[in-house]
Amino acid sequence: MTVGGSGFGRLGPWWLVAAAVGAGLVLFWLGQVRLGGQVMAGGFAAAALIRAVATRSRAGGIAVRNKGVDVLVLLALAVGILLASATVRLG
Repeated sequence: MTVGGSGFGRLGPWWLVAAAVGAGLVLFWLGQVRLGGQVMAGGFAAAALIRAVATRSRAGGIAVRNKGVDVLVLLALAVGILLASATVRLG
């Protein structure tokens, strides 16, 4: 799928990650900090899994660097967000 020749559809599963991060931000805004963090971390962990098993062309916008670096960065984001949201003092 291309929109106006922009290559819009080449992002592939990147949209799943963007949706998870967006949903997490909405949950943050609604006051559900821990749940929002878990949703965001799950999105990044899913992106790491997709990047680990998919070819570069199938990974779409998730593939930025070489596979090892991409997986490591995405897992670090997932763990960091999960730990930060789990340990934040609410109240």
